[in-house]
Amino acid sequence: MGRKLNLVKHMSKQELEARYKQEKNPRVKERLLAILLLYEGKKVSELPSIIKRSRTSIEDWIKRWNKRGYQGLIPHFTGGPKPKISDWDKVIDEIENKGMTLRDVVVYIKNSRGVTYSYKTVWYILRKKNKVKYGKPYIKNIKRPDDAEDTLKKRSSKF
Repeated sequence: MGRKLNLVKHMSKQELEARYKQEKNPRVKERLLAILLLYEGKKVSELPSIIKRSRTSIEDWIKRWNKRGYQGLIPHFTGGPKPKISDWDKVIDEIENKGMTLRDVVVYIKNSRGVTYSYKTVWYILRKKNKVKYGKPYIKNIKRPDDAEDTLKKRSSKF
């Protein structure tokens, strides 16, 4: 057995009808229609077949109407999730000459920024968006002399 929803009448039926006629936003207009039908004596169980919305959605609208009135029916979108790292240029500068693989970059970002990204996401951001070059990371040996090629040729010619 569910709990019966009581409708709080924040305004008169005439004021509600006037708001319904003036409303431009179709989402709010649909929600106002549901409240208006409840004002006219319809049951909550009848509304889903009239408005073509689920009962849970209509009950949610009623709860928001009871709590905040007309303002509760206006949708408030947040714009979706925000990016975790906004300046990838700094990350690219930090990892540029360190000879890291993509897996190393994923670990580096997790350790330095405290943000977890998947391998695929890091690959997409670095390769597609920021045009980081492909290639195997190669770290130069510090102990290698500057004339290593010449030394190799001299030594190999002795044999």
